[in-house]
Amino acid sequence: MIVKYLVLGVIVLAAAATPAAAESWHPFSRSPNNVFMADVDSIAANGEVTSVHVATAPRHGTASDYSYSVETYEIQCATGHWRTAGVVEYGPDGTEAGRYPEEGAAWEEVRPNTSPEFLNNIVCTGSRAQPPIWPTIKDFIDAGRA
Repeated sequence: MIVKYLVLGVIVLAAAATPAAAESWHPFSRSPNNVFMADVDSIAANGEVTSVHVATAPRHGTASDYSYSVETYEIQCATGHWRTAGVVEYGPDGTEAGRYPEEGAAWEEVRPNTSPEFLNNIVCTGSRAQPPIWPTIKDFIDAGRA
């Protein structure tokens, strides 16, 4: 019986000691109202498809409004095609407000001077943003949305 609780305790401690997923948000585009950032730590290859998380965060807002969205993009580096795979929205308090998966979206060709081209360069050739980069979207907002 003691061994059972000891094993259970070790499992609980191991789970608690597991580090949270790292994030490294690199701004790659800005519009008058939003900044678009790729989380380079989320880049993951699965066969011929590589995915990356992309945040859209407002450039203006109150200091306590942590609203933003994170969309998953999939890129085929070998063919120069991309598609989206869903989006997660976060509300003003920064907690998840909605999840909208997109399955089977059509593959589109990466065109020059577009966000998919910037993402293709980040995912397929290792391009990275100049600092500042952000460990979380909250940190970006807390820093004044610069």
